[in-house]
Amino acid sequence: MGPTVSKLRIGVMGCSGFARRAMIPALAQCGGMELIAVASRSVEKANRTAAEFGCLGLSGYEALLARDDVDAVYMPIPTGLHDEWCTKALHAGKHLLVEKSFAATEASASEMVALARARKRLVVENFQFQTHAQWMRLASFMTSGEIGAVHLVRGTFGFPPLPRDNFRWDKALGGGALLDAGAYMAKAAQLLLGLGLEVRGAALQMDGETGVDRYGEAMLRNAQGQVAQVAFGFDYFYQCRVELLGTKGKVSSGRVFTAPPDHAPVLTIETPEGIRTESLAPDNHYANMWRWFAAAVASGDYGPHGDVLLDQARLLGAIRRAAESRSK
Repeated sequence: MGPTVSKLRIGVMGCSGFARRAMIPALAQCGGMELIAVASRSVEKANRTAAEFGCLGLSGYEALLARDDVDAVYMPIPTGLHDEWCTKALHAGKHLLVEKSFAATEASASEMVALARARKRLVVENFQFQTHAQWMRLASFMTSGEIGAVHLVRGTFGFPPLPRDNFRWDKALGGGALLDAGAYMAKAAQLLLGLGLEVRGAALQMDGETGVDRYGEAMLRNAQGQVAQVAFGFDYFYQCRVELLGTKGKVSSGRVFTAPPDHAPVLTIETPEGIRTESLAPDNHYANMWRWFAAAVASGDYGPHGDVLLDQARLLGAIRRAAESRSK
């Protein structure tokens, strides 16, 4: 018989609606992982969530970090709180799966990644869409030659206005469209065109009341000359798609970033021969992400993940700077 494989023991910091609706239920589908506890600043909310998912409820985030039976923390709290709580979690020796955006600034990202490397802990930003079979098929067109050489990526992620009490309107909590929907756009461009993208232009539309950006656009370019044109926002007609334009055709996705587990994706391929659709099977990228995270923890090779985090933070910072310079 082989050695006994221990389960990765998970604690959840914060009881957000997204965590309760998507990520925590998906965890239960994954072998080799166990939900130990959920923590909230509201003991009532912690106990209510714990009862729903059959784990411990803890009052306060410190109580979660103090537990020796928690190996990794899933952190669905606002970006503006990550600097404090990622740092505390890393000092407590926890691996981290962190909701996007990982960091509000490049400086914050650099400090947290340096700490993760010093503590030999994994930090992953929770962009689940990259683990979905739809994304993998879409990305395959970049190199398969089916639409020739891809020279342009177009992406849009935006949704209608959020209630004014949503944290995304709060600058102190890391609010704004760039760190939310815009982070998906930066990540998609990074995945398709590689690290080190140059920002060739950007614009952000600011909200006068809150001081956060409501929507924006950017043009990014890699060293090979491939370009990504992206748009994002939360004062928007709902959009959630990516297009790849090649020398011999075009591929378009439908709901690519937020596909629920029962969604059957369809890709549209346009070539000189005509237009065809390719139907794909549903997939659960929430469960896929948990498995991917667990495998990454088990691998012990955390360096490349830090490089990705740093490049994502650099790219978001460069988009903001380009937009600010344009508005002067």
